[in-house]
Amino acid sequence: MSITVNSLISDSFNFLKNQIINILILSFISATITLILYYFLIPIDEIGMIIKNISSQNESISLLTFVSKLSNEEKVIIIKVSLLSLTIVFIGLTFLISSIITYLSEISSGNIINVLQSFILSLRILPNIIILLIICTIIIYLGFILFVLPGVILVIGFSLSPIILITNKNIISPLQAINQSWNIAFNYWWLILSILLLWLILQILLTMLLGHFSFLFGILNNIITFTLNNVLTSFVFIYLFRLYMLSKK
Repeated sequence: MSITVNSLISDSFNFLKNQIINILILSFISATITLILYYFLIPIDEIGMIIKNISSQNESISLLTFVSKLSNEEKVIIIKVSLLSLTIVFIGLTFLISSIITYLSEISSGNIINVLQSFILSLRILPNIIILLIICTIIIYLGFILFVLPGVILVIGFSLSPIILITNKNIISPLQAINQSWNIAFNYWWLILSILLLWLILQILLTMLLGHFSFLFGILNNIITFTLNNVLTSFVFIYLFRLYMLSKK
């Protein structure tokens, strides 16, 4: 069976349009989890004070100059905040991926399910998804450090692994899912690369668009930003889910 980018995008967009309320709710739940963790764990006041103190010394300041002016204690705070921020985003993304794919899997199986049920069901697979995403993230990061091309190849090879781990009942470990994803993905590498490039372009456009909403109250602006980014990420996984389903026929 011939599978094209246009047909996959069309099918994915139609599904997103028909299920937009449910996708928005799942995206909002993930965004809320991310923001709650962010506001509870990130010392926003300390970071703001550091930036204010350094900026007050010079109106125009480069990143290197900024870092050089930090005390050892401030550098520790910056590193801690950076690591916490990455961890929080990772946790939010994990909840999004597991709940979206669980919802897609149940709908595909003909089960009637609401978003709350799909979110609760996704919690059972959450530990394996966390392990899977940690493994993939570390390996992909190392691939991009070596050079861009190995990183891109790894992203393509691992792209179907969360879907396989959740939908394929015969797969019980993250490593099995990664292995099967690697075997399938490169048969459709162009289709996967296309959606990743489209996702990147749309992310840039969305960031530019959301820049015009900076007048909104901080929390409201953040929740809108995170939710819309999650919807965009959900579309990518709808596309990949559709591709995986078609690849089995």
